[in-house]
Amino acid sequence: MVAFGEDVADSSRAQNLAVVKGKGGVFKVTHGLQTEFGYQRAFNTPLAEAAVVGRAIGMAARGMKPVAEIQFFDYIWPA
Repeated sequence: MVAFGEDVADSSRAQNLAVVKGKGGVFKVTHGLQTEFGYQRAFNTPLAEAAVVGRAIGMAARGMKPVAEIQFFDYIWPA
């Protein structure tokens, strides 16, 4: 399973995990995931909903289990 989206990770740079408190998404649902499971399994994406959903579809097509976060439902329409 891979979790990704806008501000999902605790830090955008792996070397800063020990220093940065982390955000964990707009609702703090993913707080601590990157610290616990690593930056390959929880990472931030650019502010581009279509790219987030496109990446999730591609990962799922290749057999992965993506968990893509779109911050607010209103932003799903560009995707």
